[in-house]
Amino acid sequence: MTTPFEGSSSDQPEILNQTPVDPAMEQRLSGAYGRILRIAISLSVAGTLMAALLFTWQSGLGLAIGSLLAYINFVWLHRGTERLVERIIASNQTAAEGKIKPRKIRFTFPFPLRYALLIAVAYVILKSYPRLLIGFIVGLILPILAAMGEGIYEAVVISKIDQASH
Repeated sequence: MTTPFEGSSSDQPEILNQTPVDPAMEQRLSGAYGRILRIAISLSVAGTLMAALLFTWQSGLGLAIGSLLAYINFVWLHRGTERLVERIIASNQTAAEGKIKPRKIRFTFPFPLRYALLIAVAYVILKSYPRLLIGFIVGLILPILAAMGEGIYEAVVISKIDQASH
C-alpha cells in the first residue's frame, strides 16, 4: 500500500498537486496574519481608551500592558512556528543529502521563554498592582478575539465566493 507521499513524483503529496488553488482565495487567506495583528492593535487601542475613560486609568494601563504582552506573545508564536516549519523542511532536505541537522536548542528555548515572561509579569501585577489585574487579563484576551474575528471574516468571504461560483 502506498501513501500519497510515496507515490508522488514531486516533493509534494499527490493530494496537494491535484487540488486547484484559486489565486484570489490564496491571497485572501495569506493576509490573515496581518489582519489579525491590525484587528488586535485596534481592539487594544479602543479597549485601553474605553477602560481609562469608563473606569480608571489603572484599568486602562492594565489593559494596555496585557494587550501588549499578548501581542508580543502572538508575534513570537508566529515566528517560532515559521522557524519550526522551516527547520522541519530543512531537516528533511539535509537528511536526504546526508548533511548534519541544525541544533534543536535554538528552536526549543524560545517557546517556554514566552510563557515565563507572561507568568513573571502577571505575578508582578498580582502582587504589586492588583488594580491592574482585571484590565491585564482582558488585554490578554484581545488577540484571541482578533483571531476569532478573522475566522468569522474568512468564513463569510469563503461562503460568498462559494455562492458566487455556483
